[in-house]
Amino acid sequence: MKRALIFLPLFILFFSALSFAPQGAVKESAKTKRTSERGIYVTAYTAQLPQRFNQLKEECKTADLNTLVIDAKEIIARPYLELARAHRLTPETKAAPDPWLSKLAAELHRDNFILTARIVVFKDDHLVLARPDLGVRLPGGGLYRDRRGGKWLDPYADEARLYNALIAETAALSGVDEVQFDYIRFPAEGESLNAYYPHRQEGASKVDIICDFLRDVRARLGPYNTSLAVDIFGVTAWQSRVDIDNLGQDLRRMAKYLDVISPMLYPSHFHPGYDGFANPGAEPYYFIHTGLAQAKRLLSGEATELVPWLQGFDMSSPNFGKNYILEQVRACREEKVKGFLIWNAGNNYSVSFAALKK
Repeated sequence: MKRALIFLPLFILFFSALSFAPQGAVKESAKTKRTSERGIYVTAYTAQLPQRFNQLKEECKTADLNTLVIDAKEIIARPYLELARAHRLTPETKAAPDPWLSKLAAELHRDNFILTARIVVFKDDHLVLARPDLGVRLPGGGLYRDRRGGKWLDPYADEARLYNALIAETAALSGVDEVQFDYIRFPAEGESLNAYYPHRQEGASKVDIICDFLRDVRARLGPYNTSLAVDIFGVTAWQSRVDIDNLGQDLRRMAKYLDVISPMLYPSHFHPGYDGFANPGAEPYYFIHTGLAQAKRLLSGEATELVPWLQGFDMSSPNFGKNYILEQVRACREEKVKGFLIWNAGNNYSVSFAALKK
């Protein structure tokens, strides 16, 4: 029977695991809880290229980086996507470890890396295409799309939240140190102001829904000693009432469920004129320093750690280079924030590595 299983398609193995694997089969009850420290973002594609991935790991070691934030959702979501497509995803569905992620976690732990599994939550083309009834809609009945054409799940939908909670638990079962949620918010661009939420719950605000989801996931990750982190817009650190109400992200209310908050303080992502700067992208120190100071004020008294995302890419930044990276790191240090993560969508960290080695 075991020999026959080896030849089954991978998704069947996943599906079988959902039905028959005991809950917590690979739980590491004695695992020490760890959070992201100093690291970089890596795509799932890059993580599956041995030569390239090994090169990144070696470069990280020489730059004193010990954390890898790796996209995981598209791979580990497959069994749950099939269940949702068949309308068989229910609260009784059990999470199971993922073979690829389990192997990756073991490999990285042998190399003394912290592994953070990045999970893009409510922006989800795959599930919306499989289950249009779970998608955010427009008044005319069509699906909402953001500026890049991305489709979004309705965060009010119980099944949409369950789907993502199971994926997070799968990451924990697979041995990752931390689960990091991105796009854990309501859409806020394009025609978002006209968006219609078919599953809207009477009396529940956007902030309520996001916090309810985090509370559920926090409880699921507890037995595995896995940390929970979220990415937030850099501007969210300024916490205007409009941003809170539109995005559903209230830092103080979210913090109680989180180990880490990672504001995306990329200077180039602040609009021209923000805080009086004609080109914010040219001000690496100011926006990291000010954003962290703002976030620390908001989170005063909370145990949540700040591990900001820094800009590791050249966009609207005429002065981008090694000093650009070092100025962002200096801003962290001066705000007594020990950790940081560097983002480059193409995983090209030559400038960042050169700066940090220096």
